[in-house]
Amino acid sequence: MKKEKTSWNFGLLYKNEKDPQIEKDMQEIENLCGNFEKKYKKLVFIKNPLILSKAMDDYEKLCGSLNKSKPWWYFTLRKDINAMDEIAQSASTKFQQRITVATNKITFFTLEIGKIPAQKQKSFLANKSLLKYSYFLGRIFETAKYSLSEKEEQLKDLLSQSSYEMWVDGQEKVLNQQTVEHKGKQIPISQAMNILADLPKKDRRDLHQLILKSLKSISYFAEAEMNAICNYKKVNSDLRGFKKPYSSTILAYENDEKTIETLVSTVTKGFKVSRRFYKLHSELLGEKQITLADRGVKIGEIKKKFDFNTSVEIVSRAFTSVDKKYADMLHSFISNEQFDVYPKKGKRGGAYCWGMGSLPIFVLLNHSDNIRSVETLAHEMGHAIHGELSRTQPVLYRGHPISTAEVASTFFEQVAINSMESLLSDEEKIIFLHNKIMGDITTIFRQIALFNFECELHQKIATEGQVSKEEISRLMAKNLRSYLGDSVKVEDEDGYCFVSWSHIRRFFYVYSYAYGQLISRALFENWKKDPAYAKKVEQFLSAGRSMSPKDIFKSIGIDTSDPKFFETGIKSIENDIKKLELLAKKFKK
Repeated sequence: MKKEKTSWNFGLLYKNEKDPQIEKDMQEIENLCGNFEKKYKKLVFIKNPLILSKAMDDYEKLCGSLNKSKPWWYFTLRKDINAMDEIAQSASTKFQQRITVATNKITFFTLEIGKIPAQKQKSFLANKSLLKYSYFLGRIFETAKYSLSEKEEQLKDLLSQSSYEMWVDGQEKVLNQQTVEHKGKQIPISQAMNILADLPKKDRRDLHQLILKSLKSISYFAEAEMNAICNYKKVNSDLRGFKKPYSSTILAYENDEKTIETLVSTVTKGFKVSRRFYKLHSELLGEKQITLADRGVKIGEIKKKFDFNTSVEIVSRAFTSVDKKYADMLHSFISNEQFDVYPKKGKRGGAYCWGMGSLPIFVLLNHSDNIRSVETLAHEMGHAIHGELSRTQPVLYRGHPISTAEVASTFFEQVAINSMESLLSDEEKIIFLHNKIMGDITTIFRQIALFNFECELHQKIATEGQVSKEEISRLMAKNLRSYLGDSVKVEDEDGYCFVSWSHIRRFFYVYSYAYGQLISRALFENWKKDPAYAKKVEQFLSAGRSMSPKDIFKSIGIDTSDPKFFETGIKSIENDIKKLELLAKKFKK
C-alpha cells in the first residue's frame, strides 16, 4: 500500500493568507446578510404562513450560499496545527469579528419567528406551505422562551469572543507549547499523554509526574480562564432564565432534560460497575492499589504496532464490512489530504473532525502508532461519515447535534474494534477484551464523573464568585475517585488534569459521550445480529437535524425515553467484566 498523505491541504480552502478570494468571500458574506436584512427587517412575515414560507425559502438559500465561516475557518485550522502561527492567530480573530457583525444582521429573523403566539404555533406547523420547515420552526418555538432581545443577542455574540473564546484560545495556545522530557528528548505534552499507558511502570509514573508538573506550572492561567468563562456562562444563563447550569447545553443538543438527567443518575448509581473493573484492573497489574498514571495501562502487551498506513488498512476493512461506501469515504479523505495525522510541538492535542456547510471536512489526529490510534481514526472518521451523509438533507437540516454525533463516531469505533480482534492471538484477545471494557468505562463512567465535576464547579463559582486552581484540582480529584474507587489512588494534585481537559470548556459536552456510547452499543449489537440493519444505521446517519435525536433513534427501533434503556447498556458492560473476571487468573502477575 502506498504511503498515505498525512498533512492537511489548506489549498482546499485558499492558496495562502494573501489569496484575494478570502476577502471576496468575506465581502460576499457581508453582502448576503445585508441584503437579507434590507428585504425582511421591516417586512411583517410572521402574520401569514404563506408569507413566512417565502421568507423561509429565502433564508434557506441564504444559509446555503453563506458557507459563512470559511475565512475564519481557514485561519483557525492553521493555528490548530501551529500555535506559533501569529498570522493565523490574528487573522482568525479579525475574520471572526467581521463574520459575527455580518451574521448579527440576520439575527432578527429567527427572533421574530419566535414571537408567533403560542396559540397560533400549531396552525403554522401544520400549514402545507411550511411542512418542510416544521421541525426547524418547532425548534425556534421551543428555544424562544430563552431568547434575549435582538440587540442583546448581537452584543452577546460580539462579546463572546473576548469573554469566552479568547480565554479558551489563550489556554490552548499556552498548553500546546508545553513539552516534557522523555528518553532524553523534549516531546509535545499531547504526545506524552498519548504514550503514557504504553510505558513500563516506572517510566509511566515518572512521565505522569512530569506532565502534572507542566500542567501545574501553567495552572495560574487555567484558573483565571475557568473562572472567567464559568462566570460568563452564569451571566448568560441567568439572563435567559435557565434554571440549571446544564440546561442550555441539553437544549442546544436537542435532547430533553428528563432523558439526560436519567442518564446521569443511572450511570452515577452504576459507578459500582466501574469500581469493580478497576479493582480487577489493579489485580491484573499485580497491585493492591494503582495510581492515576496506571488507569489506562494495558494488562499485557499487544506487540503489533499500527503505523498510519496499517491503521488505514484495518479501518478500511472494518468499514467495508458495514458498507463499502464508508471505506471509499475514508480513502477519499486521505487522497484529498483532509487528515493531519502526527503530533508535533505547537499542534493542538487530542483529535477532532470539523466541517460546515458544503466545505471540505478536516480531521485532526495525534497518531502514536498504537492500537488506541486505530480506534481514534475510526472514531473521527465516524464523525466525518455522519457529516457527509447529513448533506443529503435540505440545507437547514444538514449537520447534526452533538448528541447524535457521538453515536456515529462510537459506532464506527466499535466496528473497528470488532475487526481488529481477528488479528490477535488468543492471549491478545483477552488483553483486547480488557482494553475494550476500559474504553467503555472511560467513555461512559469517566465522562459522567466529569459532568458531575462540572455541576459542582459551576455551582461553586456561582456561589463564591471565584475558585482557586487548588480547589478546582481537589474538586476534579474527588470526582475522579467517585468512579475509580479505592483501587486507584488519586492524589489531589492529579486533579490538575483540568488544565488540559478541553471538553470541560465546552460546558457539559461530556454527557454526549456516555449518551452516544450506550446508543451505539445498541446499534452495534443490532447490526451484529442482522447485517441488514446497516440500512437502519445509514438511515440514522443520513437524518441530519430533520428530527429530534429521540425520534431519529425511535424510527430505527431504539427508545431512549425508556429509563431501562441505559440500565440495560450498563448491565451489558458488567457482563463483559464478569467474563473477564473468569479469564483473569491466567493473567495475574
